[in-house]
Amino acid sequence: MPLDMDDSKFTACSNLQEKSSLAVTGAGVELEGYQIEKIRLPEQSAMTLHDVTMDTPHTADRPHDVLPPVDHPVGEQAVGEGEETPDMFDDVVQLPGHHAVRVDRSRDSLLTDFGKATLNNRYLLPGEHYQDLFARVASYYGADQGHAQRIYDYISRHWFMPATPILSNGGTSRGLPISCFLNEAEDSLEGIVGLWNENVWLASKGGGIGSYWGNLRSIGENIGRNGKTSGVIPFIRVMDSLTLAISQGSLRRGSAAVYLPVWHPEIEEFTEMRRPTGGDPNRKALNLHHGVLITDAFMRAVEADEEWPLLSPKDHSIIRKVSARGLWIRILTARMEQGEPYVIYSDHVNRARPEHHKLAGLEVKTSNLCAEITLPTGIDHHGKNRTAVCCLSSLNLETWDEWKDDPQFIEDVMLFLDNVLQDFIDRAPDDMARAKYAAARERSVGLGVMGYHSFLQARMIPFESVMAKVWNKKIFQHIRAQADAASKKLAELRGPCPDAEEYGFMERFSHKLAIAPTASISIITGNASPGIEPISANVFLQKTLSGSFSVRNRHLTTILEERGQNTDKVWSDITLSKGSVQHLDFLTQDEKDVFKTAFELDQRWVVEHAADRAPFICQAQSVNLFLPADVHKRDLHQIHFQAWKKGLKSLYYCRSLSVQRADAVSTLAVKSDILDDEKYEATVQAAPRGKMSSGDYDECLACQ
Repeated sequence: MPLDMDDSKFTACSNLQEKSSLAVTGAGVELEGYQIEKIRLPEQSAMTLHDVTMDTPHTADRPHDVLPPVDHPVGEQAVGEGEETPDMFDDVVQLPGHHAVRVDRSRDSLLTDFGKATLNNRYLLPGEHYQDLFARVASYYGADQGHAQRIYDYISRHWFMPATPILSNGGTSRGLPISCFLNEAEDSLEGIVGLWNENVWLASKGGGIGSYWGNLRSIGENIGRNGKTSGVIPFIRVMDSLTLAISQGSLRRGSAAVYLPVWHPEIEEFTEMRRPTGGDPNRKALNLHHGVLITDAFMRAVEADEEWPLLSPKDHSIIRKVSARGLWIRILTARMEQGEPYVIYSDHVNRARPEHHKLAGLEVKTSNLCAEITLPTGIDHHGKNRTAVCCLSSLNLETWDEWKDDPQFIEDVMLFLDNVLQDFIDRAPDDMARAKYAAARERSVGLGVMGYHSFLQARMIPFESVMAKVWNKKIFQHIRAQADAASKKLAELRGPCPDAEEYGFMERFSHKLAIAPTASISIITGNASPGIEPISANVFLQKTLSGSFSVRNRHLTTILEERGQNTDKVWSDITLSKGSVQHLDFLTQDEKDVFKTAFELDQRWVVEHAADRAPFICQAQSVNLFLPADVHKRDLHQIHFQAWKKGLKSLYYCRSLSVQRADAVSTLAVKSDILDDEKYEATVQAAPRGKMSSGDYDECLACQ
């Protein structure tokens, strides 16, 4: 069936008594291009497995079975065959040619005012209501009637939330449901222009792009008979201008990150390219984000205080040598001053590749805009160029108790993601041929989470605690096991992805898990804490197009209510203390520990939790660090060094307390004792929690 429907073909079927303001026109009512009418739903108990509506070309000759559905929507009883019930004529949303979804308007109460404002400003179609949006997505991507209903129930109950492109564009023709892409530039004019052209198309669809530029020869290297290259930076600068010029209305603007390996001869200038002062202004790219791919060999050279060779990408000859520690200091200083470059520990990433990608010789060279996607790019073993694609959604850990024992839940979400991925493959234009090819070959998805810190606070568990470590491992072990099982089950029913099938592996998805930042969708799901990061403040003022909202930590609100302290005066005091509760005398020390904010936490615990869950995350995590600008040089180095030692694949932003005070690390001189891991580890148990987080701050300009 055609999937590129126009927005105006959206059909909502509604109880007319609840829509008294609508004018009746014939069989139904008209609402800004939507047709609303009564229909009777088929009884749930009569449902059987049937053909999947979205098949992959690769498996078109296979049985079209789907995962076995439960007999009724989650939390509801099935309707008996031939049995009349009051809810037969409840609100129903159905896209033409897709499955009808019964909606529950009372679930609007689960949305906060801030969440509603976010949906109103960015995601609702004209005339669409909150539950209609969730049902639109479920109807469009449901594999059958039961699956569509369950997906709606999961979303509307905030068990999980699809990524924002799915919410914005699912079931419409205004854009694609995926906006996460990775590609690389080849060392030729044709390859460079090809990347520019592709990035224009990706950015025009609101894409977030991660591009690898490490294949290009550095400035001054020979080209042709007598020519010399101008290096990587001028070409990156053109990409900067192109990305800035392209946007998709007001919904999503194209953004991009560029990556370079730590051995590239231009790595020093690349590290400084976002600094607005110093150097040649014509060799700056202030609007692009950037990341550095760091190898084990480089980190060992830093540890041993050795020289580090910078190599020609063409023949790997040594162009020159620099101090490994000096380069490391330069990278860390830039992270403190600008929030980036992101850090990708590339050897950790490539060791974690799925076995069939290792056998195919597919290498991960880059990441995405948020440093959590790690997929192969460039020319593959079949001689075809890949632009990696990842399809994202996130589970809400705040509702863990509601879904942890439901064996169908994660299985259903993985099936949903498979359908979203197929929708992209079917509808993406030919200008995205490399992305369509990569998506069809590896079928990687990124199931993530949000609400980790909220989950801990709801149970009164401090972030800096052994109990938090226990829960962290338990949660991600469970999610990974369920995702793995779903991949194998879907491979049996729909066929394995071609990359896996080529080497005899029964996997529908090459990759299954990736932890994205979830800044927007966590707001929709009741202001859950974003991703796996700690909350930045217990109260903050959020300005939107609909007005300003005072967003308060609801778990703290519960404690204040119990103490009789849930007053405007107390909240004003917390606001003046930058969201901190450490000054409140009526809270116990345990309670103060539970409600520490990101800058009050010892960041070694952030690394510790990320390391504990890393074995269960097949891609990577968006891990932010929160540091004062006058952080001790030992702590700055060791946090990043221990992230490598403990096996983290990536570090996202380094959020600094004050840009103005960032020069405290600009003359950093790494001493041998700072690099002594035994001495450093000995301080972890003795150091007061939150010791590194004092001081006034303005958030780093690079932290968005």
